Amino acid sequence: MSSSRPPPRADAVVAGVGARSHNGLTALQVTMSVRAGKMDPCESHIIDRHGEPVGVCRLMCIGDRVQGLDRFVALGAPALRQAVFPWLDMFAQRGQTAPELPVILSLPDERRPGLDPRLPEEVFQKLAERARVPLARARSSLVFACRGGGVTAFEQAIARLKTGDVEAVAVGGIDSYFDPDILEHLDAEMRLHGLETENGFIPGEGAAFLLMTTRRGAGSLTRYAEIKATATALEPRPFGSSEPCFGLGMTAAVKNALAGVADGSIAWVLTDVANERHRVEEWEFAEGRNHRAMSADVIHDQPLLMTGEIGSASAAMLVAIAATRFQTGCAEASRALIAVHSDGPERGAMLIEQETSP
Repeated sequence: MSSSRPPPRADAVVAGVGARSHNGLTALQVTMSVRAGKMDPCESHIIDRHGEPVGVCRLMCIGDRVQGLDRFVALGAPALRQAVFPWLDMFAQRGQTAPELPVILSLPDERRPGLDPRLPEEVFQKLAERARVPLARARSSLVFACRGGGVTAFEQAIARLKTGDVEAVAVGGIDSYFDPDILEHLDAEMRLHGLETENGFIPGEGAAFLLMTTRRGAGSLTRYAEIKATATALEPRPFGSSEPCFGLGMTAAVKNALAGVADGSIAWVLTDVANERHRVEEWEFAEGRNHRAMSADVIHDQPLLMTGEIGSASAAMLVAIAATRFQTGCAEASRALIAVHSDGPERGAMLIEQETSP
């Protein structure tokens, strides 16, 4: 075993969790459905290039005609409310008004086909209205960078907490592939799972939010997890490059997130790998180069195989699932490595631990 010291203790804890996907309307439902291997894709009204209905993992409680900004808000507002309600209630119990809450939100790459142009200007206002949460819009920010941008959102949230200007930040992600334009694009690129595309993924939709606070700011709130480290890197040869990808970006992100961690101490990994061969191979490269940090029987969980592909909501969803499993006593280990890959160059990794100290 290595004698290297663990990373410094960060004053950033998860004190609220909210999530929604096709297999659950709360973080607990999503987590237990994923753990049980429950997935329920269905045919949609959208037709692929062969004239067949596209299979999707969608929330049936949101109508077919609800698209773009409206669909993102319908997905995200309940998850945001779940995550921050205990914090709001803490102030209510004191007879105080909760301060406005900054939100760091991960959204799809702005170049993605079909992305609603209203999102940058209107999403925070719509979320605040529907979730009934006092958002500090001037201090909130959006990260448009697909799956890898989710870790960037956590980095920004931690930076806000470190300044001491705020005691709490909501960080999350929202995404939906239930849109004709993006499904047509993915179908043309042969990325949708089907009889002729066995390495494709099943498109999904979902949202997840975490309330992050300092220990002092958490007060009497449940502390689900501690964010020990975050790291981002750029992949020089991302998907679609003319030269093969050897996972250099993800290797660097994982290495930096695990800096100072003892050899063999990572027994649980959660990634966004969702059956696409290029992501599988890229993760294998990164894991192999960081094998010393992994235990001999490390468990690799792939929740997106149960939720469907959820894009920019992936990082927040993985943290929400791990944190909920910490809290409910069914985690595979007391710490977890989170890793996400964007279609573009963004790569991200996080180390989180079960929060046990007072």
